[in-house]
Amino acid sequence: MLLQLRGPGAAVGIFLMTLVTTAAGTSEAQSRSGAAAVDIQALGPQVGQMLPDFRLPDQRGQERTLQSLLGPNGAVVVFFRSADWCPYCKTQLVELQGNLREVQKAGMGLVAISYDPVSVLADFSTRRGITFPLLSDVGSATIKRYGILNTTIDPKNELYGYPFPGTFIVDRHGVITSRVFEPAYQERTTMSTILVRLGRHVDAPATTFSAAHVDGTSYTTDQVAAPGTHFSLVLDIAPAAHIHVYAPGASGYKPVALRLAPQPGLIVTTTQFPKSEDYFFKPLNEHVPVYQHPFRIVQDVMLDPSKDGSLALKDLSSLTITGSFEYQACDEKVCYVPQSVPLSWTVAVKTLDLERVKRP
Repeated sequence: MLLQLRGPGAAVGIFLMTLVTTAAGTSEAQSRSGAAAVDIQALGPQVGQMLPDFRLPDQRGQERTLQSLLGPNGAVVVFFRSADWCPYCKTQLVELQGNLREVQKAGMGLVAISYDPVSVLADFSTRRGITFPLLSDVGSATIKRYGILNTTIDPKNELYGYPFPGTFIVDRHGVITSRVFEPAYQERTTMSTILVRLGRHVDAPATTFSAAHVDGTSYTTDQVAAPGTHFSLVLDIAPAAHIHVYAPGASGYKPVALRLAPQPGLIVTTTQFPKSEDYFFKPLNEHVPVYQHPFRIVQDVMLDPSKDGSLALKDLSSLTITGSFEYQACDEKVCYVPQSVPLSWTVAVKTLDLERVKRP
């Protein structure tokens, strides 16, 4: 069925930083319900700058430097609060271990730094099977040199000295290529999501579909998530030969969209679309943004870490997310009826890591 005669053709490192609340409940720089007291994005080394080197012991007592940890394509350098009292950090470290192979396949090293003593890092690594280096910055000298010491906590507080948590992506020369910030202290973006934003492929179970004039593949970057976990729904679309679909910003036509059904326990955040192509339709003398070649949509979502979100998730072992891919396809002569393709993704729901370090 034809919608109309032919109108114009149609139609991702990173500083991962979450702002936190101490175990004692001390409020810090930012939360979803309040404005930032500190401009976190302005803190620390910026994209294009060299990441300062360091010399710190790992969980086995072996000294490590940034240069010794760089892979052929650089490294991922994570700063976290504590592997003892911070449940979001501990959950994040386990997630990083699960994605270690993907990081290595991307040609990068992986290291995480905190102010924890070696004994704490060793205990946590043994219990959780962490094999990548966890570095001990007792006294926070490196954290301070990086300019990311959390100064919103009272220096008299026994927990004082930890950083604003975050992740730097550097190239093989140690130059920062990307940083990403999180809007609230409970939140952590998964490494597989970061890799997808960087244009990398990650191994994940996928679902394929064929619809009118397009083929598609969809998957989640992560199969397991905890409250506060940012992960992504990925949709790879390939228009048929001589077909294009409208990109966001097209006027008078139905642009591509990924729409998710709202549900308790799920927060839908940003949607990333690739740069579109300009299509000139001479009979109407108009330019429109389109996709004529394979393209990717990345939809970021998060398991809600708020009190209400946690209540919605507490009895669930898995969460199924439903939605639809919407588009309008055209060839050189005809624009077809807009389409809506139903989609779904399922992730296992896990609890935060609340176990503390074992002490004599």
